[in-house]
Amino acid sequence: MKKSLKYASFALLGVAAAGFAKEQFQFQCEGKRTCKDMDSCEEARFYLTQCGVSSLDRDNDGVPCESICGGKKKK
Repeated sequence: MKKSLKYASFALLGVAAAGFAKEQFQFQCEGKRTCKDMDSCEEARFYLTQCGVSSLDRDNDGVPCESICGGKKKK
């Protein structure tokens, strides 16, 4: 009984780790440089934070590509 519980736990951890890895590596730094190149806000955020494409956040508020991701509301 303890052995099967142990194996079930390892299997569950493996599935969870695989899901995390898939989400973590959904995008890659492939040379996209402008907001026009981005397919989603998540991709733009990835390029800003993981690839260092700071030009995606022109006003330095931490939100890339305001046209895709939205941003501060103007008063």
